[in-house]
Amino acid sequence: MSESRREFVKAAAGLGVAAAAQAAEPVPRRKLGKTGLEVSIVGLGGGRVGTMRDEKQALRTIRHSYESGINYFDSAAAGAYGLSQRRYGIAMEGVPRDRLIYGTKTRNRTFSHCELDLNQSLAGLKTDYIDLYQVHNVMHMNDIDFVFGPRGTMELVERARRDGKVRYVGFTGHMDPRVLSRMLDLYDWDTVLMPLSVTDGANRKLSFESTTLPKAVEKGVGIMAMKTTGVGVLHEQGISTLEENLDYVWSLPVATAILGCTTPEQVDRDLRAARAHSKLSESRMETLRGKWASADFAGLESWKVDQGATLASSGEHYFGD
Repeated sequence: MSESRREFVKAAAGLGVAAAAQAAEPVPRRKLGKTGLEVSIVGLGGGRVGTMRDEKQALRTIRHSYESGINYFDSAAAGAYGLSQRRYGIAMEGVPRDRLIYGTKTRNRTFSHCELDLNQSLAGLKTDYIDLYQVHNVMHMNDIDFVFGPRGTMELVERARRDGKVRYVGFTGHMDPRVLSRMLDLYDWDTVLMPLSVTDGANRKLSFESTTLPKAVEKGVGIMAMKTTGVGVLHEQGISTLEENLDYVWSLPVATAILGCTTPEQVDRDLRAARAHSKLSESRMETLRGKWASADFAGLESWKVDQGATLASSGEHYFGD
């Protein structure tokens, strides 16, 4: 065992004692749609732990998340997430596989490239199956044609599912709720991951909450939220607190909110909010939406693009994050 690995194991053991004391009150869990899985209402996002330069800190944060009661771990095969898979595999050494729920993604659209992504994910996570495999970042209507096209993403996903390498199948998108609504009509999905936040709810022009969420609920799809804190900037605006922003999303019909953390202290902060959460009334939620009614949505939700029909029919194909 390398010296750095030895140091991590010691640090993880120390964190485990502290986390066990904090976890006396369990983190709430919810059913993930029709999968039968129960996920913690806080899921650890892979983007931040994947891009951290300090690997020891990333490993400590991951292990602390698990020891503190988080059981859903988000990642992807490429981009900002790529390294998170390998780090999960290291940090979770010795943890029984059935105590972990791994969700990962492919942003590629060809059978061969998706196969490479899947193999990379399995190797990095040190597992022989993925709990939730997701078609990542569906952006345009024409993108959907590639997902379902010959030798496309879904052909690989279906084979992986038959082979036992994938248990459940979902998709993600953060750009256009109309595109995600169309995706819901085309396959018997297990989950969808989309932006849900107080600003999304307040955005009367382009909202996942009002456009995609009702259809997902109707179809019994497990719903996961991202961009819940506006990548960490919403509570800095002084309009609503971090706890209010999280309570708002947890009061929607979601199973979990994927939150990015870079320190054990950030994990503890989010879990305190999770343990203290109680569902907001509709009037309280409307009050919070009202506070954000005049917000600069273009600045606060830069991942959304609203080009109307042009967006939906564009011939541009971009498969990145």
